[in-house]
Amino acid sequence: MPSNIHKIAINTIIQYVELILNVLIGLFSVRLILSALGASDYGIYDLIGGVIALLGFITTTLSQTSMRFLSVSLGDEKNSNTKQIFSSCFWMHIAIGGIIALLLAVVGLFLFDGALNIPSDRLFAAQSVYYFMIASLFMNISTTPFLALLYSHEQFVFVSCLKIVDSVLKLLIAIAISIYADEKLVLYGMLMAGVTAFDSACYITFSLVKYRVEISIYIASFKPIKSIASFAGWTILDVMGGLATRQGYAVLLNCFFGTIMNATFALARQIEGHLYTISASVINSFKPQIMKSHGAGDNDRMFRLSMSAGKMGFSMMSIIAIPLLVLMPEVLSLWLKEVPNGTVLFSRLMVVACMCEQLTRGLVYANQATGNIKWFSISISAIRMLALPLSWISFKFGAPAHVAIVIFLGCETIGSASRVYIFSRITDFNAYNFVKMLFKHILPPFTISLAACIAVHQLATDVTGVVITTLVAVFLYLTLVYSIGLTKQEKMAIESIFGHYSSL
Repeated sequence: MPSNIHKIAINTIIQYVELILNVLIGLFSVRLILSALGASDYGIYDLIGGVIALLGFITTTLSQTSMRFLSVSLGDEKNSNTKQIFSSCFWMHIAIGGIIALLLAVVGLFLFDGALNIPSDRLFAAQSVYYFMIASLFMNISTTPFLALLYSHEQFVFVSCLKIVDSVLKLLIAIAISIYADEKLVLYGMLMAGVTAFDSACYITFSLVKYRVEISIYIASFKPIKSIASFAGWTILDVMGGLATRQGYAVLLNCFFGTIMNATFALARQIEGHLYTISASVINSFKPQIMKSHGAGDNDRMFRLSMSAGKMGFSMMSIIAIPLLVLMPEVLSLWLKEVPNGTVLFSRLMVVACMCEQLTRGLVYANQATGNIKWFSISISAIRMLALPLSWISFKFGAPAHVAIVIFLGCETIGSASRVYIFSRITDFNAYNFVKMLFKHILPPFTISLAACIAVHQLATDVTGVVITTLVAVFLYLTLVYSIGLTKQEKMAIESIFGHYSSL
């Protein structure tokens, strides 16, 4: 147990460092790119990128699918069929990537024939960028099995380092187009595709050097491909449940309240997205171990890790979420010149909804490990998407905009709770253990720290008060998590980690 927790902790730290560096480099790169391209060309690039990004969730789904089958296969040392699984994943991804690239190429004939509002003198540049993006998407999809194999082997150090190199290369591209005099948009699109090609080559090369014995493209069979495709289909439904709800809300709010409310919702979603990224680094570190535990036939360990993943993801999110919930007006005023009406309330509700969803995120990966995801995906997606018709009905009766986010929060909470119930029905998972963990280890540190944070903020609302409130929230929460939130095994594992590094 300690060695596995030690590995998870190291992987989490590595991903946090990568996250911080990439955010800092990315913010500076965007500033340079906007200045170099100008608002018009940058808008064209973002517009075309948005068309391609509509299919981005497919890449995410395929990655989750490949990682599930490869991790379970690696965990089953007695009957490992990793070569066959990899080969099946490889050819399935090649086929899907080719079909999507072909469809996008055909769609492009219509998009640039008047469907998109692009100045005629920038049409060639826009088309060039579009096809560079199609090439990048094909490379991303085709190399997904190699990346999934690296994640299955928990090669987070290599992947994180490559992502940092990726960000540095994009910064160099931003500098290059800043001093390049001619067609900057076409050059930018070409160089960005070049970075994708570089990443793909690194993933393939490292995988072949490190895990050549597990890689084959010659022994694919229909049976694994059928299972993998079925799993991917139900995973897409689960992903679409969250994506469709959020995109649907944007349309719904626009129809009833106009573009100002769209801006409010978009800002709240950005805050939610950043918090989700923080917790995702923890969840991703647990995921390979969850999958391998099921492959090894150790479902008890899989259940423990899935609950720990939810707890640790929620805890890492709470370190930022608690002061953010209290100091939301100050944070938004510092971030934005003008804060649209309702943004504070929207943002707070979205943060709470995100936290409720993260509590049971580990159970999603445990369910994926079992492969029995059909009814799990259908039920949870239906509950989450129920928020849209309920919000539409409330608006028809004259409800204010924030009621929709309250409904969204309610459906996300019910959906999260339903994961516990449904998972316990289709496996031997003990729902009582989860509820016990929730009320004994998770909620007390959060509620006590939030109450203390609110009390401190009431006493001092100036800059000093903001700093004190943040410090109280962070230190009090960390203290309570360690004393109340962690089990004896988790405390022993953390102490062993600090003991290991203190002796170096």
